[in-house]
Amino acid sequence: MQVRTESLYHRERLKKGDNMLTIAIMLISSALLLYSLSIWSERISKHLKPWMVKTFLSAFTCDLAGTSIMFFRATDKFQFNLHSSCGYAALVIMGLHLIWALIALKYHGPAERNFHKFSLVAWLIWLVAFLSGVPRA
Repeated sequence: MQVRTESLYHRERLKKGDNMLTIAIMLISSALLLYSLSIWSERISKHLKPWMVKTFLSAFTCDLAGTSIMFFRATDKFQFNLHSSCGYAALVIMGLHLIWALIALKYHGPAERNFHKFSLVAWLIWLVAFLSGVPRA
């Protein structure tokens, strides 16, 4: 009887882990959608608008939450490979980019012009991190 109880316990634990993985994937996919929307909207309009910064903040929040779930779920927390290196760098760049967006929105001028130049580069770095984490079929 003891073996059966352990088996049920492990199955429930695995199920919970799968649910957390699904949530993390949904959050990071949402971050991709929101980050792309905010960056490309700003790029096309050539002007940073408050809704774009709010969308950007939502993207950063989703990415941070999804990455945190993945980190705490991982068995080897500090793997140094393309995905983890790009992922952590992209998260930091995205955070700094968000701060820059807030400054550019408030002060305009050179901060906004330079933001426009850097946005696509930051998005591409983030995209490499995202795509390197997609499992190969």
